[in-house]
Amino acid sequence: MDVKVATSREYEADANRLRAQIGATIDALSSRLTPSQMASEAASRLGIGERSWPGALDDAVRRHPVPTAVIALGIGLWTLSALRKRSGGENVAALASPLRQSASSIVDSAASVFRQRAEAKRRQFVDIAQAQVAIGAARLADRFEKELDTVFDRVVPDGVSVRPLIESSIQVAVAAVLEGLLRKVSRA
Repeated sequence: MDVKVATSREYEADANRLRAQIGATIDALSSRLTPSQMASEAASRLGIGERSWPGALDDAVRRHPVPTAVIALGIGLWTLSALRKRSGGENVAALASPLRQSASSIVDSAASVFRQRAEAKRRQFVDIAQAQVAIGAARLADRFEKELDTVFDRVVPDGVSVRPLIESSIQVAVAAVLEGLLRKVSRA
């Protein structure tokens, strides 16, 4: 029975392949999470991706007349309130200030939602990556134990009492080497 033992180069190649896949996933996510891309995706999902603002407004009035009327009434009352607070030549400034504040508040709310969802997706990605790394580490540890058993049976036939100590020492050494490699890669 010939058992093929993976070499450190093969493990390193697997780690590099995994890093490349993670990097590609991160790049894909970052390109999909730009504000313009998200706005474009939202517009296409709403069915207004290729329309102009007047066309989209016309479509909103036809599809949802009551909410559109309520929004228009709210904007009108808001504008009147802003104009009453300010008089004379300050009308434009009086109108712009509440608009700016409201727009800022709306943008902050939307940004907060996007940040929360992005953080949730990031956590989900990290959890999946950690689970995959744990599975790989368990498989690697199982493989080491099998190979060590084979070596012990050949080299130290009666070494059953020292076998757990030697196996754990080797596994601790392998863990230290892997941690050292990961620190070296993260610094680079």
